[in-house]
Amino acid sequence: MTVKAEMEEVEKNKVRIRVEVPAEEVTKAIDRAFRDIAREVFVPGFRKGKVPRRVLQARLGMEPVCEEVKQANLPAYFQEALEQLGIEPIDEPEIDVDAIEVAEGKPLSFEATVEIRPRVEISDYKGVEVERPDEEVSEEEVQRALDNLREKFAQLEVAEGKTLSDGDHALIDFEGTVNNKPIEGGSAKDFMLEIGTENIWPEFNEELRGKRKGDILDIKVKMPEHFPDEEMAGKIASFKVLVKEVKVKKLPEANDDFAKEASRFDTMQELREDIRNRLQRLKSERARESVRLQALRKIADRLEVDIPQKMIDDHVQRRRQDLEARLSTRGISLEDYLEAVSYTEKRMEEEFGEEAERLIRNELVLEAVIREEGLEVSDEELAQEIERRADIIGIKTETLRSALQEREGLEELRRDLLMEKALKFLGEHAVFAGEGGKGASAVSEEAALAAGEAAGAPPEGGGE
Repeated sequence: MTVKAEMEEVEKNKVRIRVEVPAEEVTKAIDRAFRDIAREVFVPGFRKGKVPRRVLQARLGMEPVCEEVKQANLPAYFQEALEQLGIEPIDEPEIDVDAIEVAEGKPLSFEATVEIRPRVEISDYKGVEVERPDEEVSEEEVQRALDNLREKFAQLEVAEGKTLSDGDHALIDFEGTVNNKPIEGGSAKDFMLEIGTENIWPEFNEELRGKRKGDILDIKVKMPEHFPDEEMAGKIASFKVLVKEVKVKKLPEANDDFAKEASRFDTMQELREDIRNRLQRLKSERARESVRLQALRKIADRLEVDIPQKMIDDHVQRRRQDLEARLSTRGISLEDYLEAVSYTEKRMEEEFGEEAERLIRNELVLEAVIREEGLEVSDEELAQEIERRADIIGIKTETLRSALQEREGLEELRRDLLMEKALKFLGEHAVFAGEGGKGASAVSEEAALAAGEAAGAPPEGGGE
């Protein structure tokens, strides 16, 4: 099928599309419509689907056939016109379906008015000046990483006479009640609790700080408004708590024995060098990402484009729905969440709207780069990405591919990879400000390669 399509701008980001379908295609569509109707209509003396066209036409006339042609084929005609014109609608088209005439041997014509995604042209996306990101690994960073590793091998030791402070562990018994009724799951014996963590009620942290072995507390906690037991929801709970032990972490000495225990290395010097190289590779990758995002942001900020309100509203609605879905899994309503974080619904939607404008501007820039540079994602590249993702989540490649196909996610993944290519292109062609135009991404690549050569091996071990 080949339709003829023309377009004129009605107003900013809104166009009128004129579509003409050839007479021979209209004839085929009418024949299909008769066959489809024949399968649904019962005519005495004929089996379903076997009613001759002349009989159907004599009994029904052409009106239901014409309606079937329009209902069954207009979406495909319109879609072909969009692809031919290279535009993307952001809303349903306005089409006067009743005004469309369907006649055998004659072309079918119709007009559609639709709001479309802006299409921008850019010419100054190469050589964008960016600030050089910090790629140097300091001794403090190496030491912090080493201390984090030592934390994983830390042991808890009883600290007689010590009062509890953040980072200490309390061995406690507790019993929770609301109006003297036990809370289901609200009691435990010999429970180990780290003071200062966020995965407990704040009241427990506040009341336990400064306490010592043998102290007995009555901690008051307000139950969540959406607590599963409705009788307890929003009520004040009382937790009787006995502090049985105070324990502190004892970190292992940072020596060769620890290096052998915590890694594949024999000496602390080798372990520190491996940590440094890992940090260097991480910093180099972050630097490349920073360069890319700086370049994208600069181009997007100076982009002259009117973003349709419909695109912003759609983004705000999606973000709101995502937030509500996440909160509902925790039994929290959007209203309670906004109250807890001291936000108003208006402020939330304003911030979502600002976020939408930034993201849409970024996407428009990347789409322009893709067109200008003729970037593509091959089937082989798509297959490699599916294999990589399947490996990460531990499933078979074909299982993931099938799942993507079922929800029409393959083309979405291809688009994501295209966007990544365009972003990488911007980074590769950016330059550091005040450094004589030296390629920004090349420096980051050199740092990563240097770190890899210094490591002398793939990134494995170290923390194993």
